[in-house]
Amino acid sequence: MTKRFAALTVALCLALTALTATAGAASYFPRYTGDSGSIAAALDSLGADPSYGSRAQIAAANGIGDYRGTAAQNTRMLELLRQGVLIDPSPASPYFPAYTGGSPSIAAALDALGVPSSYSYRAEIAAANGISDYRGAAAQNTRMLELLRQGRLLKPDSSAAPAHSQGLAAGNLDRVSFIRQDKDTCKATAAAMAVNLILGRSQYSTADMIYSGVLCRSLEGDRFTGSDGHTYRATYKTDSYAGSLRELRDEVDSALDSGLPIVAAVNSAASRHHWVVVVGRDGLGGYLIVDPARNGSGTMASQVRNMDAMGYSFGLADYAVPHYGYISFHRA
Repeated sequence: MTKRFAALTVALCLALTALTATAGAASYFPRYTGDSGSIAAALDSLGADPSYGSRAQIAAANGIGDYRGTAAQNTRMLELLRQGVLIDPSPASPYFPAYTGGSPSIAAALDALGVPSSYSYRAEIAAANGISDYRGAAAQNTRMLELLRQGRLLKPDSSAAPAHSQGLAAGNLDRVSFIRQDKDTCKATAAAMAVNLILGRSQYSTADMIYSGVLCRSLEGDRFTGSDGHTYRATYKTDSYAGSLRELRDEVDSALDSGLPIVAAVNSAASRHHWVVVVGRDGLGGYLIVDPARNGSGTMASQVRNMDAMGYSFGLADYAVPHYGYISFHRA
């Protein structure tokens, strides 16, 4: 009996150790702050896969067994998502776990999550989240704490964090609002967000980019004063412009090397004609985009995704010969 008890104790300890290790390594979805009562809609708004198969995996990772999509199971997952503690079963989340404590200190909040809170590491976190020239100022720390509470504070080594942390695009991603397109206004919406990134403020809307029914107002030559005080001139090469894949890639790379956004023509299995804002590269050199066709709100920073992972390729595929347009910005 004693031996059996000892064996059960060892087994229990091993199980608890494994469970603790799993919990400690867990990554969480960003906290959901919307008002939808649907777990599928909530996941979709955060850029997560809302399919039944994905939800079944998420349920299993969060201790919800025998997932059948019942109201009780979905409600439980939605509750966890609203709290910022819904475990993401994917290999690695680009975000720190959401902080649910009451401390007003970003350093204390990071400590509570087991994250290094040194000044130098906070500077890296700030840069990854578009907070440039980090000096430990109250406003900078408060902004990071806000993102941490929302479950949207990017890790410095995250593939979703722009590799080029300097420049107008990365520096303004968190200052400019994401705009959701209406039907057939992806180019105008992407252009509005790109110009807003240059300005560093949410000044233009989709409607501002449409004049007499012409999308983007033929932006060629328009000038904008960037948040850095420099003037930038728009180059407009869109639907009717054939171009080439090499030219488009060169334009995208040139823009990103200069820390600037660029609106690029893309296609996917679902959409042969679409426009997105390219805002940076990830740690592996992949392109990072903001897609106006996505659901969601908040700042553009919360909508940054890897282009390949979203199934997009450069070019418009609804022509007999593919077209490779773009809207770029160059210092005047």
